[in-house]
Amino acid sequence: MIKISNLSKTIRRKVILDNINAELSGITGVIGPNGAGKTTLMEIIASVQKADSKSIITYNNNNRKVKIGYLPQNFNIYPNLTVIQVIELIASLKKSYHKVYIEQLIDQMNLGLYRDVKLKKLSGGTLQRVGIVQALLNKPDYLIIDEPTTGLDIIEAIKLRESLLSLKDEVEIIISSHIPEDIASICDNLLVIKEGEKIYEGGINQLISKTSNTTYEGIINRSELNSANSMGRLVRVEPLDSNQVKVRLVTNNPLNNNCFNKVEADFLSGYINLLEGDYNV
Repeated sequence: MIKISNLSKTIRRKVILDNINAELSGITGVIGPNGAGKTTLMEIIASVQKADSKSIITYNNNNRKVKIGYLPQNFNIYPNLTVIQVIELIASLKKSYHKVYIEQLIDQMNLGLYRDVKLKKLSGGTLQRVGIVQALLNKPDYLIIDEPTTGLDIIEAIKLRESLLSLKDEVEIIISSHIPEDIASICDNLLVIKEGEKIYEGGINQLISKTSNTTYEGIINRSELNSANSMGRLVRVEPLDSNQVKVRLVTNNPLNNNCFNKVEADFLSGYINLLEGDYNV
């Protein structure tokens, strides 16, 4: 577990993070809108940059030296080297060169077919899997991953999430994202930040339960979208044909509208409600 106490970060008099207190364990998702301060928080946890004075981060590691693996949002290194060359080079630099373990990681991340391919020729998803391997080379206690699926297509994003899930019994993972699907499909616990402040910490199911009686779905004409938007907060709009759309919305006011029925809440419903300030933390 990582315990964060009174963590703040100010850059050129601009407050990036403001008095964050949280406990991160298992697979924790750090989520929030773009510009919320997620990357700064991840870099501080990974010791890439320092927090303001009086900020405290405690790693519960039974008095052993803490080992951290870190994958930044943009993993672009040694484009003219092959996958195996990059992994072996980084392993040597980290003084963590163990041939059998390297081969195990390559197999676990499904990189066997790419071992002799140069990094500049890899797809975004495959490159991120190489990034995960390099982050695991020192057998870390904590794996810190910043915005791993940004720029990936749906298939690559799904494969990457599956790769991360395969690690859940080996290492504690903290993953940041502004994409709700990343968090809902991987994480057990949440830390939500908005404009540098914590607005929620807890389980995904707890967040969803708060919108269990406030989520509605219905089929309406496209011309009625503005009207639906005034009824509540639109969560999802799914086109059905040239005239109709299926709409999901969240509202704390009961809807007496024949077009809408109450439905089971999901993570997106709870998350949007939270961001818009309609959630009692």
